[in-house]
Amino acid sequence: MAPPFLHLLLLSLASIMLIRTSADTTTDSSSNTTHLHFYLHDTVSGSNPTAVQVTTGPTKLKGTGAYGFGSMFMIDDPLTEDSNLTSNAVGRAQGFYAYSGLSGTELLLSANIVLTGGDYNGSTITVFGRDNFADSVRELPVIGGSGKFRMARGYMLIKTHSANTATADAVLDVDLYVSNGDGGVIDESVPSSGGGGAAPTGGVTSKTTGVSSSSSILLCPNYVAILVMSCFLAKQLIFSI
Repeated sequence: MAPPFLHLLLLSLASIMLIRTSADTTTDSSSNTTHLHFYLHDTVSGSNPTAVQVTTGPTKLKGTGAYGFGSMFMIDDPLTEDSNLTSNAVGRAQGFYAYSGLSGTELLLSANIVLTGGDYNGSTITVFGRDNFADSVRELPVIGGSGKFRMARGYMLIKTHSANTATADAVLDVDLYVSNGDGGVIDESVPSSGGGGAAPTGGVTSKTTGVSSSSSILLCPNYVAILVMSCFLAKQLIFSI
């Protein structure tokens, strides 16, 4: 049978290893929020539409004309500095929306916000969620991003700036609030597209707020108890030798 002091030594070493393992888990409270504002132009009519219907739902929905439940549109909508389509371009919204509610006003929207100018050139922000265009303000979650918005989280607020019920064309007022998911750390070496980062941002209103960075190791009462027990066992070990 092993001597008592050997048991004490093993318990002490095990306690110290447990504390060290727990200390490797840190809590990062970094926050780095960017606000982007722009207008989205969704054009269904004309000879050069930016939203094209790819499926037709069999059940016609009230107030939607020819559109039915399940109708889907692929989009490559331009994003501009203000509500005028000829104003400075800032990117594209590429993805799809589908009529996902029997009320006739609910859409499932999935889009990559592709930024094409300034510091954010080549970066994207991905949104996915419910867009009930009967509401004055709609909120969709940000589920990711790329480039300088890699691992992004946040939300997008949409307001209808103007809508043509005859053609289904619409201009949307968009506010994006994005936090970088990697502790606010942005990789400055990400590739850019097109003309590079020398071009102006293209009118995207951007504001970074709430920047703070801290990293701490939290010792919960269990860890403190283990530390105290380790000290006690070490003392017993010394006196038993």
